[in-house]
Amino acid sequence: MTAAIYARYSSENQRPQSIPDQIFACQTAAERLGLPVLPEHIYTDAAQSGASWDRPGLTRMLDDAARRSFQVLLVDDLSRLARDNFFMLRVILDIQFHDVRLISVADGVDTVDPHAKLNIQFRGIFNELFLADLKAKTFRGQHGQKIRGFFVGEATFGYRSVAVGAVRYDKAGRARPEGHHMQVDPAEASVVLRIFNLYASGEPVAAIVRVLNEEAVPGRIRSSKGWSTGSVTRILDNEKYSGRWVWNKRGNRRDPQTGCRSSFEKPKSEWVIRKDELLRIVPQSLWDKVRARRLEIRGIWPGGKGRRGFSSRQGGRSRAFPDHLLCGAMVCASCGRSIGLVSGKPPGYYGCLAARSGGCDNKVRVNRDLAERVILGDVERLLADPPAIRYVYEQMEQVLAQLNSGVPEQIRSKTAQLGTERRRLDHLVDFVADGRVSPGVRERLAQTEGKVVLLEARIAELNRSPTEAKLPSLAWVEARCLQLRPLLQERTLRSALLLRELLGPITLTPVVPPAGRPYFMARTHFDTLKLLENLDPDGGSDPGATSIEWWRCRELNPCPVMVSTRP
Repeated sequence: MTAAIYARYSSENQRPQSIPDQIFACQTAAERLGLPVLPEHIYTDAAQSGASWDRPGLTRMLDDAARRSFQVLLVDDLSRLARDNFFMLRVILDIQFHDVRLISVADGVDTVDPHAKLNIQFRGIFNELFLADLKAKTFRGQHGQKIRGFFVGEATFGYRSVAVGAVRYDKAGRARPEGHHMQVDPAEASVVLRIFNLYASGEPVAAIVRVLNEEAVPGRIRSSKGWSTGSVTRILDNEKYSGRWVWNKRGNRRDPQTGCRSSFEKPKSEWVIRKDELLRIVPQSLWDKVRARRLEIRGIWPGGKGRRGFSSRQGGRSRAFPDHLLCGAMVCASCGRSIGLVSGKPPGYYGCLAARSGGCDNKVRVNRDLAERVILGDVERLLADPPAIRYVYEQMEQVLAQLNSGVPEQIRSKTAQLGTERRRLDHLVDFVADGRVSPGVRERLAQTEGKVVLLEARIAELNRSPTEAKLPSLAWVEARCLQLRPLLQERTLRSALLLRELLGPITLTPVVPPAGRPYFMARTHFDTLKLLENLDPDGGSDPGATSIEWWRCRELNPCPVMVSTRP
């Protein structure tokens, strides 16, 4: 008959030597009972909570018990198995089912004793009450720290925790400050701002992840996989970057059947909300723009927990991720539904999407290339107007001149502030070195150190910025405005979103002339345009069908040329 030993200690606040002490106590009991313990049957879990179900040492021990690798299990006390009474009883039932005898050395429990069940129940209740009491005391201490203005367990990318107040030392000699404050980390904050700006400009999350990984931008967690869509999404949805910190918003509970934890939202009356503009990283205008785009994209997949299939609130993907320049920007004047690609060979034909299912009588269609050529040609004409280009060019010259002249002045101002803060920091260090230490002095010292770091980062950023930036030539700008369509197609997604803001909703109204084919009238913020291509060289309208257009002179759908081999 062989024996096994299981030992565990809870957290880093306890001594790691606790595990050897438990093993020694169990080995002494095993020698007294004449039970041999093999080294491979000593199972341990370091810094693992007694309420956790997924402990590697415990899992390995239960697997070996199922294989009958040992016949007796020794623990120092039953709380080593679990603090949760239900879980502890389940573990005991599992090992008893496999004919394994359980001995708790400190508790004096031995499952061969017929009266051991009563002792096990009492011990389980005491252990569970201890865990509940510890949880309540921990929450009470954290809540008290929040009321006093400190931060507890709120580490976030873009910020760093700074110890403030009086420092005391625990029994292990570790420093325990009075509390912690949050400060903006300049390097990480610049990454957060870049993510928000890229997303607001129309970049999808996957593209942002690709850019960050290609440039090897460091994150909070050093991982070989780098950035992921989940990490970027969590940053975009984190309201702490807007200066609003909410504590005790969510709690978690354990499923008694599976042992898995699930989170839930607590009542708003229990939330502890702190608003601090000094902790703001993202400007309010940028935050609002990102929130609007997040809601727009969430409308594409409005499902959630308990939802299956399609939803009545679901919108088209093209609204947030356009595939071409006018995708998702046009609406039907007859029914108010979207205009999209409905038929035809590439580049395809635009038509009312509702008309395909009989929801609209508008059967008019227009070639996509024609619609882009007419609408973007009008935008190109407005933008390429020489007086308009010269006016914008002159305004940009003035703005750039102000920026160029302001950078040296900002560097001088920030350098002067940095010198003042460094002198103040030196005085505070001398004050502490003389032994005149107080909580207020320590807090002021931490604040001054944070200001010095921020000023140094800002000066370095200003020194990197170009002080002699120049605009391209006016002729170059005019040439680019005359090639608007190829320029926009270089970045289709971002260009399509910008065109929506510029043109507004493009309303297509079907027009049926007395002679000729029906066509669309496109109305934008700028102009009203005819989406009609005159194919008759004499200037008349073409009354033919679309199929005739395809086959005319084999220009759009050429057939292979047949070469005869006969003499």
